[in-house]
Amino acid sequence: METTMNKWIIIYLMVVCLFFTSKGYSQSEAFFLGHAAGVGGRALSMGSAYLAISDDYSATLWNPAGLTQLRRMELFGSISHMEYLNEAGYAGISNIDKSTKTKPNSIGFAFPVPTYRGSLVLAVGYNVVRDFEEGFSFSYYIDSLGVQQDYIELEEGGMQNWVFSGAMEVTQNLSLGAALNLWRGNDDYHFNLYDQDVRNDYYYNNYTYDQQITTKFQGLNFKIGALYRFMRFFRFAATISTPFTLNAKEDWQESMNQVEDEDSPSENYEEVVGGSWDYGLKHPFVFSGGAVFTLLPNIVLSGDVEYTDWSQTRYTTEPPVGDKFYENLRLRELRPSKTFRLGGEFTVPLINLQLRAGAIRQESPLKNATEKDDRTYVTVGAGLLLDKQVKFDVALVHGWWERDGSYISDDLPAVSEKITLDKIFGTISIRF
Repeated sequence: METTMNKWIIIYLMVVCLFFTSKGYSQSEAFFLGHAAGVGGRALSMGSAYLAISDDYSATLWNPAGLTQLRRMELFGSISHMEYLNEAGYAGISNIDKSTKTKPNSIGFAFPVPTYRGSLVLAVGYNVVRDFEEGFSFSYYIDSLGVQQDYIELEEGGMQNWVFSGAMEVTQNLSLGAALNLWRGNDDYHFNLYDQDVRNDYYYNNYTYDQQITTKFQGLNFKIGALYRFMRFFRFAATISTPFTLNAKEDWQESMNQVEDEDSPSENYEEVVGGSWDYGLKHPFVFSGGAVFTLLPNIVLSGDVEYTDWSQTRYTTEPPVGDKFYENLRLRELRPSKTFRLGGEFTVPLINLQLRAGAIRQESPLKNATEKDDRTYVTVGAGLLLDKQVKFDVALVHGWWERDGSYISDDLPAVSEKITLDKIFGTISIRF
């Protein structure tokens, strides 16, 4: 009887493992992992509403056409610190997990090319555009089975790009630019479940399940931008990011270990399996538009909107799990999403100090998502011109959203996750 029950315990635990490790997207779909990082203290403190501003090196990410506003060479560097909190609730119990990370965010160089008239500017650099750092832990006593379960999920890595960009003034008021992005990334995922027979109802003592997935990404695409100056008070901008295939190499390993009691008729059980996958995932077009209005010489207001039709995401080769045809059918269930950004800046007269604030609303690409699944961010920051050549900018970003795992199975209680994200960016730029 107990041996049969042991088998059912293992089956149950494997189902729970699948339940807790799923995030609503496949592990391989890197476009949805983690959260966007962004580049530049000024841009981020203004809610990333920077398409029509883009007057420093960070234009390589936001709108390369804005580089034409640079009249001197610029050396640009940035560092970031992140704190990620995940409050998970399951069957009436909640637990908070915290992750922190400090690392360089970007480094780049922009240089104007001497021209007879107009402006021609080139730029090259390295940017961290997406962070994968997340954490999840949970402890739960299953009274009906008499077992204690402990879960730990850790994820590290990110997506970076090497960017080569250029822009030129086509007319006095119109600038065009383009950026070549060489995408590189890595994701290290680790999940561990430990289960113990607390009441000693069964022949086994404890069970451990461990899963590790390491993925490396690479790809290439272009971003094309335009910036139009209308009179002295308005600027309008638009960008298009071309589709690209993100090629991935994934190595995975799973291990299962069950320790039996001394009086158990069965021996200890241990199994280790693993493998590797190579696959491609196609990212759709991204369209963006924005405007900036100079209300007064020292007051600037800006706004952007970004549109991506995620239902056009496709596997170009066989995916790590499942069949290519059916996985692509599943991806068709994603929906288009929009990201709205607003920002403002006030320059304090006489002291070269700029105060900024902004907000971001990012819609979820899940078809049946509710408002709580959308991501909301508020931002504040400041900039100080230390002298005629050196400028320091700082940005604070606070974001929150929720995730609900009830769609995995109707037979298991739903997991609700309340996530908060805090980031600090420091940027220094030197013009000479």
